[in-house]
Amino acid sequence: PGSRSLPAALAGGVPWPRRSGAMDTLDDSSRGLLDEPIPEEEDDLHFNKDLHQLHRMWRNEKYAPEVLPFNERVVQNMSEVIEFVGDGLEEERAAEDQDPNDPTNVLIGADLERVKYVLRDYLRIRLWKLTQWPQHYLESSNIVLLSDAERTFLKEYWYQKKRFFESRLLSVLPPSKQGLDDKIDLMDMVRRPGLEKYVYVRCNEPINVDMPQPSTQITPSQGSSQRRDFEKGKMFLVRYDAIRTYLIDREHAGEGNDFAKVDLV
Repeated sequence: PGSRSLPAALAGGVPWPRRSGAMDTLDDSSRGLLDEPIPEEEDDLHFNKDLHQLHRMWRNEKYAPEVLPFNERVVQNMSEVIEFVGDGLEEERAAEDQDPNDPTNVLIGADLERVKYVLRDYLRIRLWKLTQWPQHYLESSNIVLLSDAERTFLKEYWYQKKRFFESRLLSVLPPSKQGLDDKIDLMDMVRRPGLEKYVYVRCNEPINVDMPQPSTQITPSQGSSQRRDFEKGKMFLVRYDAIRTYLIDREHAGEGNDFAKVDLV
C-alpha cells in the first residue's frame, strides 16, 4: 500500500451500495458490490482492482457447485491491505486529539469490516466445500485447485475422519468391505459435487457453449449437445457443466488469472 491514504488503499473511493432494511450479508446481486466499470488508466491510484477481483471470486465461489481455482495473489494482496488499513485506523484512533466519532474514520472502518467479511466468507465457502467432498479434492486432478493451506487442512481433515470410521466400524468388517473409495461399474463411493446444477451466468465476452441435451438413455454418455452463442452483457440460466470450462480451465484464465469471461450471479 505504501503511502497511499486509507480510503484509497481500501476501496479506491468506490462507494459501497446502500440497501434499505436489515440484512445479514452483502449485496450479491448481478450489479452488486464493486461492480462498477474498472478504470482503464494503468496509473489510476484511486481504484484497487484486487478488491474488485476479490468480490468476483467470492461471488463465483458462492454460486459454483465446486471449488474454483485459488488466486493466491489477490488473497495475499487484500490481506496486506486489510492489515495496513486496520493498523492505520488504530493509530488514528489512539491519537489524543482524534474524535472517536469522526465521520471519515467511521466510514473507513465500516468499509474495512465489509472487505474483511468478503474475504473471510470466500475462504469459509471453500473450506465448506472441501469438507463436503474431501476424497474428490484429494485426487491429483483436483487438488491443484487448492492453496497450500487448504491442501494441508484437507489432508488432516480426511486423515482424522478416516481414523474415526476405522475405529468405529471398518476395523470389524472383512477386508474386502473396508474400502472408502471403491468403484463398481457406475457406482462410486466417492462423493462428488453436482456439476449439473443450473446457475445464472453473465457473459463479459462473447462465448460459444456446448449445451447438454436431455438423454432418454440410461447411460449419460449417450446424451447429445448443441452449440450456442452467448452474447456479451447478457444473462443466461444454464447448466453449470456447460460453462464450467470458463471458470476452471487455464486457457480461459487470462493474464491476471481472473477467469473474467463469465460471472456467476
